[in-house]
Amino acid sequence: MACPAIITGDEFLLRVINHIDCQAQVMGSYGYLALGQPGSLASAVVAGLLTIFVALFGIRLLFGPVPGARDTVFDVIKIGLVITLAFSWPAFRTVIHDVVLDGPAQIANAVVPAGLGQPGANFAERLQNADVKMVELAGAGTGRNTGAFIEGSDTGGSFAGAALQDDTTLGYGRLAFLGGVIASMGLLRLTAALLLALAPLSAGLLLFEQTRGIFAGWLRGLTLTILGSAGVTVALGVQLSILEPWLADALRVRSLGYAAPSAPTELLAITLAFAFLQIAMLWVLAKVAFNRGWITLPNFQIASGQPDHRIDPILLAAGPPVQNRVQRISDSVETLVRREQSSEIERLSYRKISNDRGQGAAGASAAAPRLGSSFRRTSYRSSRAAVKRDGGK
Repeated sequence: MACPAIITGDEFLLRVINHIDCQAQVMGSYGYLALGQPGSLASAVVAGLLTIFVALFGIRLLFGPVPGARDTVFDVIKIGLVITLAFSWPAFRTVIHDVVLDGPAQIANAVVPAGLGQPGANFAERLQNADVKMVELAGAGTGRNTGAFIEGSDTGGSFAGAALQDDTTLGYGRLAFLGGVIASMGLLRLTAALLLALAPLSAGLLLFEQTRGIFAGWLRGLTLTILGSAGVTVALGVQLSILEPWLADALRVRSLGYAAPSAPTELLAITLAFAFLQIAMLWVLAKVAFNRGWITLPNFQIASGQPDHRIDPILLAAGPPVQNRVQRISDSVETLVRREQSSEIERLSYRKISNDRGQGAAGASAAAPRLGSSFRRTSYRSSRAAVKRDGGK
């Protein structure tokens, strides 16, 4: 399938947009068919994954615990989804391919008000007409030195509306417009085409828990391309609603011989601002598409210790939630540390009490006389004969 060639001139932007769209269609459809056809590498990989999944399910029935009805139904649904996404082109084209490539335009048609112009089949032609008007304005110039007076303003050579020259500013304005349109559309359309082409390989990753995250990322990438294409189309529609009357007025002013010295700065401001707006919109939509889930609130404990009647009794009967292995190990270590700290505190308290008791007993014994020593003699016993012998001492 031959895509239109790019030529310079009045249809440059239109041909670039059509070429990008054509390449996206070719890559998304023919790439899927090339990977999903019988005998290809992708079909062999998916068939091998299906075989391994069915074999593991049979081994679980023979030797492991019998799966419940819910698990069995989910496994059958997963097998059906994998076969549909990997090997059924009519179903894949209706459910995913056309939605990803053609759905954003329909969403933009429903969102954009009628006064801004519906982004339908002539949307690319409107972009091309805006580019043609910018070229005409650059050719006509601003008339800074040769234009007549308008609204009493002097348009002589001493007037300067910006630090850049008029021709340079007009060129940068057109460059920002072309770069923003081509970059945003090329990024989203080619990314969507590549993800669609890799659908047969991505579908097989849904079977196993270890690779299911890659499949979820693939699905979120497609969601981002849908939201991003719709958002960029809406942003470009708003930009055209500003540029089209502005360019018509600027060209009318120049055709009447008046000067438009502020036109270059205004054009650069419009196109540059909307180029950054498209980047910011893609970032916000990427945050939305890759969000992990709903915001969860913390589980507050009831201070009174009484069961809360507002809580579902089924949840109360089920008991506390099952914690994973990491959380259980962390709780065990924390409990062991607290137990050792409390034991150390008890040992220190026991030693302190023992020392206090020993010191108290010693003080009491020092203050009170010993048992049996209340009437002890304070002098040596001596007889009369001993006194005579010692000379009367």
